[in-house]
Amino acid sequence: MEDWDLYTPPCPNLQPVHYPESISNPKCEESSLQIPNYNNDDGRGLPHSLHLHSISEQLKNWENWVKMNNTTPSYGGKTSGELVDNIYYPFDYGYTGSDTSDINDEEYYKNVINSRMDEVPDPRRRRLFSFILFNTEFDLLDVYLSEYYEIFDYFVIYESNTTFSGMAKPLFFTRTLLETNRYDKYKDKLIPLPIVNTFDNNEGFPKENISRRLLIENGLRSVQARHGDIFIHGDLDEMPKSHILFRLKKCGGWEHLQAGIGGGPKSFKEENVKSYLVNNENNNKDYNDSNNEPIDVELTSDGRYKVDYDKEISVSFLSYHYEYSFNIVKDSSMGTLCHPNLAIFDARRSLGQFPERTNRKTEDIVKREHVDILSDPNFDPYKGYTYSENKNEKKNGKGFITENIRFNYVKDSDYERLRKDLFWNGGWHMSSFLPTIDIIYNKVSSYSHFTCFRYYIFESIKKKVIAYRIKKHAYIFGDFERYEDNYPMVPRSYNDGYPYNFNNKFWDELIKNNATSQDYKDQLNLLKYEVPTHVWKNPICYNYMLDRDFGIKKKLWWQIIPKVEWKTINFNHLNSEVIDKLIPANITEEFKNQMLNQN
Repeated sequence: MEDWDLYTPPCPNLQPVHYPESISNPKCEESSLQIPNYNNDDGRGLPHSLHLHSISEQLKNWENWVKMNNTTPSYGGKTSGELVDNIYYPFDYGYTGSDTSDINDEEYYKNVINSRMDEVPDPRRRRLFSFILFNTEFDLLDVYLSEYYEIFDYFVIYESNTTFSGMAKPLFFTRTLLETNRYDKYKDKLIPLPIVNTFDNNEGFPKENISRRLLIENGLRSVQARHGDIFIHGDLDEMPKSHILFRLKKCGGWEHLQAGIGGGPKSFKEENVKSYLVNNENNNKDYNDSNNEPIDVELTSDGRYKVDYDKEISVSFLSYHYEYSFNIVKDSSMGTLCHPNLAIFDARRSLGQFPERTNRKTEDIVKREHVDILSDPNFDPYKGYTYSENKNEKKNGKGFITENIRFNYVKDSDYERLRKDLFWNGGWHMSSFLPTIDIIYNKVSSYSHFTCFRYYIFESIKKKVIAYRIKKHAYIFGDFERYEDNYPMVPRSYNDGYPYNFNNKFWDELIKNNATSQDYKDQLNLLKYEVPTHVWKNPICYNYMLDRDFGIKKKLWWQIIPKVEWKTINFNHLNSEVIDKLIPANITEEFKNQMLNQN
């Protein structure tokens, strides 16, 4: 692997980011989450601020709400901004057990993965998973794993023996795990998912869509997802902000934006708890009793079951779209990419149970003879998250089309965004953030968009076109769309990091006063121009992400340091002349000195 021409050495300081307690364990009752306000300058103005709460408090609120016998709210018809007031939005985690905080992690999670799918684990200890696609972008994978190691419980990483454009390729990630020590610090959370290409269609986008479907379907199985776990799907270069992920994982009060009223699975040991997924081989209908009486469930034209489980199939991180580096952005005034996408795993969908409460004032009441389907070893408890036909994109099968989790937000229009809530300023789309022209070319020649370069015959010409697009700040694919200049901001202090403030009272006042004070303006600028923690902590390794001249006009660290020293180099020991050649211009002297004085 290390002899492969496009294999880049890992940063000498490649290790998981350790986050301060204020970020990794937020005080949920004091925290907030920002949602775009499309009535304020089409989303470019100040956002809504949704108050968060501890999950323990939310469980109590639900219990009290149920005792009051209130009418189930109709979340399904609500549009952006209608569900973010400082009130209790009823949400049922489906959990009726006690607080499990006295059980150690090893014992608790062993019990969770060995539990029945119709048992609901403690939502205060829910897990968060990442399902991503990988081609050959090692530097981006380094950043991704380091940035999120303390947050995600598992990373499921898909790779195939062919690119989306049809070229054969080795399983680079799997081989890296087997042949190198590059990811030894992360191995306990890594699940490689190598897929052999057996698709009928050899076109890029159909293959990509089916790959996403297989990634999510198999990813949920590989992590042994249970009710209430959270999973995120996106491309490797679509990076959500860590401080948002921690708040989503640890705090409650936002779940209704995606899951609506919620609810948990009922035990199949109880009377009249059925599944519409059990197949009658004789008539090819769905049934769930010993008399083979069918449960009629309406299907969409592409075979999806029309059962009301959630408000939205997913919620998106509204991300700024950067191209080549943080110096170049599609629109500096707001995020323009609705990825990655987040969903809460619903065991009712997985098991084919009808919800007790719905989001759109509809009811499904089916009474059948009692059968405990989980006692049948042939029943697949993840069947509700699978689709029966995955050879092509014709969608002539039946089941759940998991790639729709991504395409719920595919359109970038005001009409679409007005209908949906998003996580404001939610992440970075780090498109083509690769160190050299050769590696960028390898990326574009592998992806579904590669047809944009079909008019250029020679590889050398294609590389010159890429270099010209970078120089002119033009998008890598399609029409020659010019992007804007951007000025990324690293923290003033290397030791202290960014001074975040997500206190709900602070944000209430910020919005009320239209961000007129300098404190408010500073916080908004911080969130607009911040970069991932692993990047600003290692500005020599990732200088090309902060200054695009590196890797093109200026040399990268591994182009200056001899190869025999790559694994042992300590940047603190380099002379000042070499350091000045490698460090981006926007790094202050104070920041640099603090960085170089680290042990």
